[in-house]
Amino acid sequence: MKPRIGVIGYGLMGQLLARIVAEHPEAQLAGVADPVGYRETCPIGQRVSRSPEELDVRLYGDYADLLQQEEPTAVVVATPEDVHVEPILRAVEAGCDVFVEKPIARNLKEADCIIDGCREAGRKLMVGYTLRFEPAYIALKDACAAGKLGVLRSIYGRRNVNRVEANRLAGRTNVTNYIAVHDIDQMLWYHEGVAVKSVYAKAIRGRVDELYGTWDSSWILFEFVDGAVGIVETGWGVPENAWVDCKMNIIGTDGAIALDLVPMNVMSVDNDGWHFPLTRVRTEVNGKIVGALQYEVSHFIDCLIEDKDPSIDGNEARRSLEIAEAAELSIAEERQVSLG
Repeated sequence: MKPRIGVIGYGLMGQLLARIVAEHPEAQLAGVADPVGYRETCPIGQRVSRSPEELDVRLYGDYADLLQQEEPTAVVVATPEDVHVEPILRAVEAGCDVFVEKPIARNLKEADCIIDGCREAGRKLMVGYTLRFEPAYIALKDACAAGKLGVLRSIYGRRNVNRVEANRLAGRTNVTNYIAVHDIDQMLWYHEGVAVKSVYAKAIRGRVDELYGTWDSSWILFEFVDGAVGIVETGWGVPENAWVDCKMNIIGTDGAIALDLVPMNVMSVDNDGWHFPLTRVRTEVNGKIVGALQYEVSHFIDCLIEDKDPSIDGNEARRSLEIAEAAELSIAEERQVSLG
């Protein structure tokens, strides 16, 4: 029997994830829920959203009604991170497995509540760290896992995006918790099994801080217990028409590997200026969304069908959140933060 998957939260990510579920041949979209209703999103110059009517499902104003009336076997939670705990706990009480967008929660206390609730209910929990399913980043992981770099010594990651996301979120969260966690998660994945002992971070303030009261970018340095160092540069303060600037460099005792996605493969210019269409994480081929986001959702569906554990669970998501939270404390108190 195909898993019936409900989507809670029908903003940008909820619409993308619902559409991917609806397009998957081995799953059924049970319904969607959002108190605001449907509002079309067009983040990359093409219409990626689909109305509930187009997906042939009902839109509920209350996720409790979705759970009760549609009886899904799993849910995708794409609400803002401050509205993760209650929908997830209500869903697992209703017998649902859970896919939740990153970050898992606003803080470690909420993350633990989610992790414990899913474990006690015996339900699967997967957290949406899409880069785990991006082939370029997987190549870096494979090199580290195969020992081709020797002993890992340093990792530098950079992810500078334009102000589109900052404007969309309008101060709801900061760039460290919302974007830096992607690269933090990657570094923990590359240096798997090695704990982090300290975190130091600095914030750079500019136009985003003027508009929304949160920093434009942050630099985070964290040290592993074996002496390896990770540095994460993250920003969302460059002008709206600028490209996305992503890099990852890893150096070991016997080798190095680097990733450079500037400006994300494709660029064009016309009378309206420069354009940098997304071609990797999500794009359309023959009318369907493909790319890392689709691979990620397919993995969750495979886990439901085959009754296996997701490759990125709540405990791993908690580790990246712990470092992001320590970075926020370091910025606020201007000091190095030690982890237990």
